[in-house]
Amino acid sequence: MFEKGYEADESELGNVYYPKQGVVIPGKITVSYIEYPWISCFEVDGIEIEKEA
Repeated sequence: MFEKGYEADESELGNVYYPKQGVVIPGKITVSYIEYPWISCFEVDGIEIEKEA
């Protein structure tokens, strides 16, 4: 993944890979496993898309 231009941070559920360019990491990345009545999924907080000037 690193040779494809990704960085990695560790979360409580494992590594989180994100692109080196185009995103902002304002703080700690968190991953939560959520079960809704219609779907089960992972939600990631702490990664934002970089806004163009």
